[in-house]
Amino acid sequence: MSVFRKIKEQGVSLKIASTLMLIVSIGITSVIVFASARAFNNFRALEKSTNEYIALEEEASKLMVASDYLTEEVQCYTVMGDRKYLDNYFEEVFVAQRREKAVGAMEAVLPDSLALYELKDSMRHSEMLMGREYYAMRLVLEAQGDIDIPEPLKTVVLTEDDASLNSAEKMNLAKSMVHDTEYYMQKSEIRRNLNECLKALKDSTFNSHQGMEKTAKRALISLMVLILIQTALIIAMILLHTNLGIRPLLKAVDHIKKDESIPLAGASEFRYLAGAYNVMFNAYRSNITNLNYKASHDELTGTYNRAGYEIIKGSVDMKSSALMIIDCDEFKQINDSYGHETGDKVLKKVAAALIKHYRSEDYVCRVGGDEFLVLMVHLNAVNYDPRELIERKMQMVNEELSDVSDGVPKISLSAGVSFDSKCIDPDEMFRRADMALYHVKENGRNGCRFYSDDLKDLVSIKMTSISQTDDISFRAES
Repeated sequence: MSVFRKIKEQGVSLKIASTLMLIVSIGITSVIVFASARAFNNFRALEKSTNEYIALEEEASKLMVASDYLTEEVQCYTVMGDRKYLDNYFEEVFVAQRREKAVGAMEAVLPDSLALYELKDSMRHSEMLMGREYYAMRLVLEAQGDIDIPEPLKTVVLTEDDASLNSAEKMNLAKSMVHDTEYYMQKSEIRRNLNECLKALKDSTFNSHQGMEKTAKRALISLMVLILIQTALIIAMILLHTNLGIRPLLKAVDHIKKDESIPLAGASEFRYLAGAYNVMFNAYRSNITNLNYKASHDELTGTYNRAGYEIIKGSVDMKSSALMIIDCDEFKQINDSYGHETGDKVLKKVAAALIKHYRSEDYVCRVGGDEFLVLMVHLNAVNYDPRELIERKMQMVNEELSDVSDGVPKISLSAGVSFDSKCIDPDEMFRRADMALYHVKENGRNGCRFYSDDLKDLVSIKMTSISQTDDISFRAES
């Protein structure tokens, strides 16, 4: 139970979980490769068995073809007496030897099979029939007085009755011996044995194929199961990394953007990083809170002062922030007309209005006598145009400052804004905002202007013109 509590508190180690899943994945992959090899070998064996069956069937059929060929040649010889048929007969028997080759081929592949037994039996009947054919051919030779007797026929001796027959009778007897019922009965026996051979060969191949198919089927099913397991494991790895790593990381980014601590969730490694970040974050917050208030805040208005701004700008994501420089219009006249005490009241009212209309997470600073700076942070989190928001806030501030019911003189504000995700240097943003403020002051005050590149050119021209005018005036006075 303590183990589960520890896992719940510390989280699952992404490194350990990934390593275990990788080991299991490699193991399953190895089994898949082995199963695939087995399935491939089974199909190869099945293919080999099929090819062997086809080859043996062809070889077995050759025995019958050869037997029929011998029959044809001996019958032609006994009918026509042409010596070429005799030569063809013995060419098949001693040179071509298709019957013997058929038996040898099957004996090499299926040495103890029923098919071989039947094929040999067919061969035995064919050889028995050859004795009858030899006798018939010897009768023809005797009838024709042909003394060129082939070696196998020299041992054939005619009976006294057959030897005493005349040539025509010998030819008729020879013809009868290879055309009568007994001859064809023996031919039928050869064919019957051959058919039994082919049947036995087919049955043997079928049984072999059945066994191979069952093995191949089992191998394929195992392969499919392993692939499904491997797929499930891959999905589990993706979900594991998403839930323990990616999702907590994305949430952490959101919290960091909001200047919040990171929740301790996800993998133990990420929890460790989050814990370390939270320690630094809390220390940072504590340091910000414990800063000497007088050192970082303006005593008159209660806003941040220049020193406070210098600290703040280093900890703010300027990429999603807008920097505003705000100037009190004709503040010197108020001081001259009403006195510095009234001027201080005006500055307090301006600071209060800015703090009121801007968000609590924004930073309001007094960086000069009548100059304020506002840092609006996390503008990428709002779901509307930040520029409209900034302009609307400035309008509301100026409307409030125009109300003199509290006895404080009316005053207006001019603001220059720098807001560009490509410019994140605080000093450059300050310079741009100051340039935009200058443009507002030169064009009637009481307004808000965003910095743009074309504004840079306009201000440069204006400054050049002012410089030239001052120079002319100086020369004229001289």
